[in-house]
Amino acid sequence: MTGRFERVRLEGVRAWRDPVMRVMLVLFAILAGYTALSGARWADARRDAVQQAVAVADETMAQRRKTFAEMVARGEKPNFGLIYATALPFHAGLPNAPLAAASAGQAEGYPAAASIAPFLDPWTIFDPHMAGLESPSVLAAGRFDLAFVIVVLLPLLLIAATYDFWSRDVENGSARFQLAQPVSPASLILVRVALRGGTLLLGSTLIACLALAIAGARNLGDLAGFAAIVLAYGLFWVALATLVNLFVRASTTAALAAGTAWLAIVVLLPGVMAAAADLAAPRPSALSYTNAVRAAGLEVRADHAAAARAAATAEPGNNYPASLWHSRAEIQVRDARLGPIHRMHAEGADRHRRLAERLRFLSPAVIAQDALDRLAGTDAARALAFQQQARAFAARARRLAFDWMDRGRLMTLADYDRPLLRFGFVEPSRIAPMASDLLGLLLFAGLLLLFAVRRLRGGPAKLL
Repeated sequence: MTGRFERVRLEGVRAWRDPVMRVMLVLFAILAGYTALSGARWADARRDAVQQAVAVADETMAQRRKTFAEMVARGEKPNFGLIYATALPFHAGLPNAPLAAASAGQAEGYPAAASIAPFLDPWTIFDPHMAGLESPSVLAAGRFDLAFVIVVLLPLLLIAATYDFWSRDVENGSARFQLAQPVSPASLILVRVALRGGTLLLGSTLIACLALAIAGARNLGDLAGFAAIVLAYGLFWVALATLVNLFVRASTTAALAAGTAWLAIVVLLPGVMAAAADLAAPRPSALSYTNAVRAAGLEVRADHAAAARAAATAEPGNNYPASLWHSRAEIQVRDARLGPIHRMHAEGADRHRRLAERLRFLSPAVIAQDALDRLAGTDAARALAFQQQARAFAARARRLAFDWMDRGRLMTLADYDRPLLRFGFVEPSRIAPMASDLLGLLLFAGLLLLFAVRRLRGGPAKLL
């Protein structure tokens, strides 16, 4: 037992004396700190933008209340914009998740707010908040965030520290002397990889968690989930480096093999997966969708043009002018005509997204990115859940306005003093997809370790 502890101590001293270990940790700390803080600034800017968009409705209602009260005080009748429920403005916003600083993810590809009014098409309530979201350079390149450091750069650091931990000894001949000692080859190699790769991985994980905590993350459950994903992903790369060392006899060959594996897994395979998803389930054309919606909307308006002119001069009914009753009938026809177009486009996009989610299990890098996006709340599923909930809220706002129209009910000063409707986002469950991602990473790492163990069982001859 004493000999085993001494061997572990010597391997630990040997690993720590290697300047690569210290340089890698310092470099990772700098990158993690920078990206976590810049991610926090990005998350704060996004939160402020959403809050500002949501506050517009409250500010509008406050201004209308002031005007309403002033007109009543002067003995005047408030104008139609103040008393008709159909003019009520509402807004919905997607709040930041606790770990929003970790990853920009797909957040910049989806709107985070909605402007809602009873007569608006529920599928267009996000349009005012889509500015800048279609930038090809932003969507293709993404941001330099902490998730990028974890998914792309952490494997390089682990490879740099472990790619030749055994092949170097085989190359210079010291491996024969080590295997001649009364020590198990498996014990020797596993202790070494655990001390080199494990120490760097644990240190990097702690540094990343500390960077997020400094950036403002306080939810221990989310931080624990983040640490689990980083450890599982890093374990895969440590296992890969171990397997390379057991099959390769020269350091340069080991470096080339590990680098090629990184290029294939992190860069090439995700690109191939994206191309396969585009071929098997193409994204629906945004241009065709926009043109179809515009054409159908113009047709509906043209079909009701004569009725609109007649309603403009007709007598009001049930406290609401005829023009509003006409608009109500028109938007119901419009929604019925445009509904199938909206749904067909959404179904096409959903097919592409579902296929891409299934294909993610082909690459540990994509799995890790997906898990980090979910933890940060910047994944597509959360954004789409917000859109679905915002459209449901828009339907509630329309039912409220139409009910008031049917009853001839007009806005009063008391209605301005209480919130009629307030949007609240309900977080979708992420337990199942997060568990799938973690299991997928552990499965990849376990398969590599299994191959490594089988190689070690071949005896010293297989290791020289």
